[in-house]
Amino acid sequence: MVLDVRLEKLALGLSSRDVVDAYALSQSDPKSMRGEQRALADELEATIEAMFLMAAVDGNVSDAELGQLAASCEAMIDLTGARSQPVKIGKLLGELNAVLAKEGWKARLDAVARRLRGQEARSFAFRLAAGVAFVDDHVAHAEAAGIDALAAALELAPEESQEILNDVQETLFG
Repeated sequence: MVLDVRLEKLALGLSSRDVVDAYALSQSDPKSMRGEQRALADELEATIEAMFLMAAVDGNVSDAELGQLAASCEAMIDLTGARSQPVKIGKLLGELNAVLAKEGWKARLDAVARRLRGQEARSFAFRLAAGVAFVDDHVAHAEAAGIDALAAALELAPEESQEILNDVQETLFG
């Protein structure tokens, strides 16, 4: 099963059309955005970055991985409602890769945590990032450490993070 199908399963019913519409507006007409829309768009970008960081936790993100993650994010975003223009994530992931190389994984993780203000946004980002870690049916040591670090940065209680991980595993693998 490819990543976009798995992310669709994880995102179904959890994402908000308002968030996706705000992100689409941030890409097409950022000057027209209101404060609340900017905050929503920023939270979606932080969620995407959390997923990206999980893909990058082993220290290497190939062009193929970036392409697959971009396609998966675009598929997930398309679930939430119609827009006149499709949202393209590839540019954002390229920028995230450059910033990661410059600042490092921990600094980017801290930046993600600051941008995910609400508990629902934090849980959702953790859920999708865990899905990225689980995509190959095996969680490597670096990915397990990344999951723990993400849960701590997002201030998720151990019981809550474990519940989310169990749900992700059940959703993906039955």
